[in-house]
Amino acid sequence: MEVNILKKMSLDTIGIGASLLCAVHCALLPLLLTVLPLVGSHVLENEMLEYGLLSFSFGVGCLSLGRGYFRHHRRIAPLLIFTVGFAWLLGGHFGIAGGFWEPVVIFAGAAGVTGAHILNLKRCKQCATVKGHPHEHSRRHLPAGGL
Repeated sequence: MEVNILKKMSLDTIGIGASLLCAVHCALLPLLLTVLPLVGSHVLENEMLEYGLLSFSFGVGCLSLGRGYFRHHRRIAPLLIFTVGFAWLLGGHFGIAGGFWEPVVIFAGAAGVTGAHILNLKRCKQCATVKGHPHEHSRRHLPAGGL
């Protein structure tokens, strides 16, 4: 039986991958920038690549976490963690933190975005397990006031 890989992948999985790709890109960029000019490559210092990764991460995050919130668990914590993490990513990329702190802030932001996707995926799976079907919208199984 052949399993369609796209059906198995969720938006959270894609979001985790995009966040990790962004973190690796940002962590390795300073190292690669010292070597790449020696071979004549400037592809990684392209601002459009930065904006593209940020836009993709934001879009996938909004879709995934929004869907998780509205269709499944109604927990605000993944949305808050994503918002703070993405704000740190933007702050790191657009100069709020400079020098030594820039990659630290970017890495912390990427870790927050990744953590939000992991928490959202966990909450969605818990919701599916408790309710029996992932798209039932019964609120009786959700804890009162819980994040």
